[in-house]
Amino acid sequence: MRILTSIIILSLISCNSRYVPYWEKQKGDFKYHNKKEFVSDSILRADYKTYKKSRHPLFDNFVSSEPVYLYSWQDRDKTKNEFTVIKDDGELGLKILYFILDKKDSLLSWTLIAGMGSEGGYWFETRSKFISPDTLLNIGATTQWLDFEKEQKMEKTKGDTTFSYLIIENSGRVTEKVFKEVKDLHFKNQ
Repeated sequence: MRILTSIIILSLISCNSRYVPYWEKQKGDFKYHNKKEFVSDSILRADYKTYKKSRHPLFDNFVSSEPVYLYSWQDRDKTKNEFTVIKDDGELGLKILYFILDKKDSLLSWTLIAGMGSEGGYWFETRSKFISPDTLLNIGATTQWLDFEKEQKMEKTKGDTTFSYLIIENSGRVTEKVFKEVKDLHFKNQ
């Protein structure tokens, strides 16, 4: 009888234990919670190395084998785990990436929502801001600052800017809807 009682108690305890996904356990390690605006500015560049680092197979497969920094946990949708991380791309700058996972830690999507960097005479900047619970206003700019013919800084820079909405669907997939483009650069199609 005593053995049977022990088995029943163990069975009840194991049935009541709830699986907690890995990322939900990390929620408290993120620097911020529920950020509304994402910008790679001088404050972020000065502070991000103090944020908790994470090395996880999720990032190895999709972003980088280097550690990322845990930026903001997002409680936007209670049926999913959503968060942002900062990826340091060295000379290419910082990127803020938005991840959406189901409650079993399976990746649904990831999206670049902010970043700033330069390469080969061009500056790149992307920033985003939530304008509704499922939509971010995203602005991406490319600026040419180097005159390649004269091999010197341009007197007047020129660039392209794209305005779009990043729409988070119920499935967790993110789609982009461009609503305005300003073009000064004229890249040739190859």
